Amino acid sequence: MKMKYHEGIFYPEDKTELDSLLGNVNVDKTASALILPHASLKTIASLVREGFSYSKDKERVIILSPLHSHRAEGEKGFFFEGELLPSSNMFHLVAEIREMYAEEEPGAEELIPFIEKYMSEAKWAVLYSDIKLSEESKRLASFLSRYNTPSTLFIVSTNLSPKCNKTEECEMWRESAKKALAEGKELIDKANKHLISFCGVGITDALERLIPGGWVSVNDNKDETTAHSLLIKGGEN
Repeated sequence: MKMKYHEGIFYPEDKTELDSLLGNVNVDKTASALILPHASLKTIASLVREGFSYSKDKERVIILSPLHSHRAEGEKGFFFEGELLPSSNMFHLVAEIREMYAEEEPGAEELIPFIEKYMSEAKWAVLYSDIKLSEESKRLASFLSRYNTPSTLFIVSTNLSPKCNKTEECEMWRESAKKALAEGKELIDKANKHLISFCGVGITDALERLIPGGWVSVNDNKDETTAHSLLIKGGEN
């Protein structure tokens, strides 16, 4: 397992317990993209396992993770790690390898053990990005278009709400996000108007430009004060 920074925090330290969370699924469905949540693995494992049932016949996985930490002065906001580095094509995004950001962003890292278990032959990469503007979204979509093939699975690591004080508030944000994702357009504009509020709005907006059709809601975890959900795009339900 390629776990580096967050063992014992987002992951259980005990290997037997971790193996039980990884579980077993039938990889017999396919999708072009998934939305998977980030939180303690004990909280979201069932949604992540279900998400990986849509990984049939995929040879490449690109995890798109929002950057929650503050960017260092002068940096553009695109950072890579992983076994699949997109070579010189990254230069127009000013992307660099920045381990310090990976230390602070466990949401993408906790998906890697699932890739290794259910997609053992696949190559993977993580792109951490901080996209606030439509122009940034267009640049990211242009870059990702190079990898948009039937054998590529894109995964957006995001919850569908901010932290909520009450379950009702959480459900309100979740339903607003799911409605906007089903429509599949103008996500950044809706976020700027405070109609939706989830950390992966910008990177999800980029995928909207790349893959036609809205997102389909598959399952929710309604026991937390942050909305954890599984959605798919361009696949089977």
